[in-house]
Amino acid sequence: MTSPTVSRVVGKLRRGVVRVPVVRQLDELRYQARRGRHSDAIGPLEAGGHSVLDGLRANGLVRHRFSEELPDPAKAQATRFVERLRAVDRPSVTGTSARIGPEEQLDDPTLYLWGLSEAHLAVAEHYFGLPVRYLGLEVKREFANGEVGDVRQFHLDIEDRRMMKMIVYLSDVTPSCGPFEYLDRADTEAAVDGLSYWSGFVADDRMAAVIPRTRWQSLLGPTYSGVYVDTCRLFHRATPPSTTDRYSMTFSYCSTTPFQVFPEFLQVAERVAGLADQMSRRQRQAVGVR
Repeated sequence: MTSPTVSRVVGKLRRGVVRVPVVRQLDELRYQARRGRHSDAIGPLEAGGHSVLDGLRANGLVRHRFSEELPDPAKAQATRFVERLRAVDRPSVTGTSARIGPEEQLDDPTLYLWGLSEAHLAVAEHYFGLPVRYLGLEVKREFANGEVGDVRQFHLDIEDRRMMKMIVYLSDVTPSCGPFEYLDRADTEAAVDGLSYWSGFVADDRMAAVIPRTRWQSLLGPTYSGVYVDTCRLFHRATPPSTTDRYSMTFSYCSTTPFQVFPEFLQVAERVAGLADQMSRRQRQAVGVR
């Protein structure tokens, strides 16, 4: 597996080359050609997919309640993950959060396979206009320590031209519980121009200098509320919790031709291959299993 450092260096070089005007034009032509070739292969959406797709295309984000569509076994698995994270001794953890590791996620693959459902892949494929790569899920606990850094600062994800993420709260989230925060498309575009942004994390004061804090939008809601969001097209962050830890899970999707992926967050290929008999052809393609 490629090391995280090498992956980041290669990805940054690729994105840097694409910023050169002539290269950017050629890359855009190749990108549109790939979408054109794939257009006839895109299948129909399942019920409910059209409203999500329309919202992603128009706004880059759709607020959603996942409580009804999450099957009981998936909810039970999510509850077990929360219990394991709640048992983590905070002083023993370096950083601002604790996570369920990729190996542990596959000890019971219920949630992993729910994220790999045909319905989710269909929405992502229509949105990208390209074959989908499923990057798996992240289950984490954000500590209420008020610390600001890394993903607790505004940023754009850099893996691809477009991404789709489903962020699902596993605890009730109020303003003091570290809600997902974002800028809408117009404010994101204004911030990119005003900051001459390319990549990296933006400190609050810098962002406030170009987009007033009153325009920053937070996602509040009960357990199992959440959002579909393109994190490559909207500035976003995990707000630092101040009073109560936040529990959440995030399912991530990109195209099969991204700029880069972060291998440290991917499930172990051999473990995923062991689930192949539970997958359709498209699902196997989405995780790179034959």
